[in-house]
Order: sequence, then C-alpha cells, then structure tokens
Amino acid sequence: MALVDILQKIEKDTASKIAELEKSFEEKKKKLEEESEKQQKEIDETMNQKVEEKSAKIIEKATTLAAMEAKNQLLQAKRKIIEAALGNAIEALVNSDKYEDVLSSMLKKADLEGDVEVVPAKGREDSTKKAITASGKNYSLSDKSTNIQGGFILKTEKIEIDNSFETIIKKQLREDLEINVHKLLFT
Repeated sequence: MALVDILQKIEKDTASKIAELEKSFEEKKKKLEEESEKQQKEIDETMNQKVEEKSAKIIEKATTLAAMEAKNQLLQAKRKIIEAALGNAIEALVNSDKYEDVLSSMLKKADLEGDVEVVPAKGREDSTKKAITASGKNYSLSDKSTNIQGGFILKTEKIEIDNSFETIIKKQLREDLEINVHKLLFT
C-alpha cells in the first residue's frame, strides 16, 4: 500500500470518526435540550402552581379582612344608632309631661331611711320638689343641684345613689336596652 493510500484511508477513517462524533454530539445536545426544556416546563408549572396557591391565599385573606372590616363598621354604626336611641330616650324622659310622675315613682321605690337629701338636676328643682311631695317620702331637697339631664341623686351621710336618667339608662339598663333596641331597629 502506498503512502497516499494510507493517508487517504486515515483521512477517510478520521472523517468517518468525526462524522460519528458530530452525530453523537448532536444527539446528546438534542437530548440535553429536550431534558432541559422538560425541566423548565416542570419548574414553570410548579412556580405557576405556587403563584396560584399564594394568590388564592392572599385573595382569601383579603376577602376575610374585608368582611371583618365591614362587620366592624356595621357594628360601629349600629352602636352609634343605639347610643343615639338611648340619648333620645333620656331626652324624651327629661322633656316628658310626666317628668314629675316619673320622679315621684322613682322616689317611692327608694328605700332609704333617715336624713335623706335629694339633689335635683340643674334647672329641675321645682319639678323635683313637687315629686318629693307627691311621693310621700320625708326627704329634703338639696339647696345644690347637679349637672345631670334628669332624675336626681339621693344622699345620706354614708351613701350616695345616682338616680340620674343617664346612669339608669346608659349604665344600669344599657345591656337589656341595647338588646331590645337592636331587635327593634335591626331585625
């Protein structure tokens, strides 16, 4: 075999090997690209799923917070309405034609004995004096009045009982009145 034939055979073998290597390289490259693409799709799907889950949680939380805020605002509005209704009830008692009768009835129910002084609401001294007389109690009218809308305060040496309309309606009877007012206004 001549040197030229040997070189041609080497060239042919080398070309064949290069072609095989290129083909093998292309196949491996294509396989890696496909695997990479598949992994990227899986990553994208996982990320999209996580984003959707987090978005759903955020929306759910926002909806819950919005509902709670709406309930709080409704509750505050109801409380304001109830507070206004209680204020109107006090105002109605104070301005009632039966103011003296209400005071007289309250005084009759008082069970204090001895030296009892009745402190009237400011500007309601005459009505309170008439109510004491109508009640039949041996209570004396204080020469001082107090800054309440209506009602009176009973005083002895040892105790003081606040029978102002504000205290009776807004403190002592508030819970029951709130329930009844709520039923009347909101159901």
